[in-house]
Amino acid sequence: MERRLSRARSFLKGLDAVCLLSRPSITYLSGYTGSDAVYLYTEDKAFLFVDSRNTLQARTETSDEVREFRKKWEEIHGLLVEEDIRTLGIESNILDVDSFLRMKDLFRGIEMTPLGGQLRHLRSIKDPSEVARMREAALISEQALETVLGHGLPGRKESDVSFDLEWEMRTRGASAVSFELLVASAQRSAMPHGAASERVIGPNEAVIIDFGCVYRGYCSDQTVTVLTGRAPDGFSETYRRVHEAQARAMKAIVPGVNASDMDRLARDHLAHSGLSSFFGHGLGHGVGMEVHESPTVSPLSEDVLEEGMVITIEPGVYMPGRYGIRLEDMVVVTDNSCMRLTNIDKENIRIVS
Repeated sequence: MERRLSRARSFLKGLDAVCLLSRPSITYLSGYTGSDAVYLYTEDKAFLFVDSRNTLQARTETSDEVREFRKKWEEIHGLLVEEDIRTLGIESNILDVDSFLRMKDLFRGIEMTPLGGQLRHLRSIKDPSEVARMREAALISEQALETVLGHGLPGRKESDVSFDLEWEMRTRGASAVSFELLVASAQRSAMPHGAASERVIGPNEAVIIDFGCVYRGYCSDQTVTVLTGRAPDGFSETYRRVHEAQARAMKAIVPGVNASDMDRLARDHLAHSGLSSFFGHGLGHGVGMEVHESPTVSPLSEDVLEEGMVITIEPGVYMPGRYGIRLEDMVVVTDNSCMRLTNIDKENIRIVS
């Protein structure tokens, strides 16, 4: 934690203190995993504010000074006065309107500066212990998927497959799912974020399964597309093109590459086959304590990849009224390429009867 806090203090240039509000950011710097907290640090001190329900947990999990509040913002203002804080950086992207108005009223005379991208970037560089947790989360989710697919898909509701997959992940040590698991079959697979429905999966259909779990505070994220029998017309060739697009993007990953250039590589490859118009979302995103973090891998991204970043590469083609295909893997950027954290082979189409 000390090393992380030391890096975070680089944001103090021109500021007396920084105030963090999001649970992931607070956990990242303090170790506290509970809820309803505010974290404030200066050049040489750090304070964690919690209410009485969480005081014992906070004092168990963090070495920082824990202060119990009754009136949160009033007592934080008292600390600012006590420490003679005149310039304050705020984690602004998580701040709700009510809290902002309360702070604006109380913190008169204190210059507040919004901090968003800087803090997101701080968490985007993963250390080996973080990568290890994400690798384990991926392994847990993959073992769970293998068990669920082993029971077959035809004749089962999408929602039942989703429920069973979550159950299998939790019994293997996951504390939660990374997001609402997506199971979409047949024409529904053309919906990029098709939440599991009551539809019964039939034979000879495409099924997209987007899944992931949380292990010791870190997420995994992966997508497979399988068939329940004979491939629909054009499916096999489209699947091959999507896999090639993913492989091309992965091959281009090195520190210093623009995330938008990676997106362009995959999108251009699909364009050669007339498929780019069916690929509407970005190529990927960062993963960590949250399933969507910095950096963003999309046409509009201004992010540059750095060693230690963990990202997804997930090209997709979605043909309304027919089928969808998405292949997603999670990789960590190394010193000269990338290393996959997910393990399922996606080169060949899998048949699940």
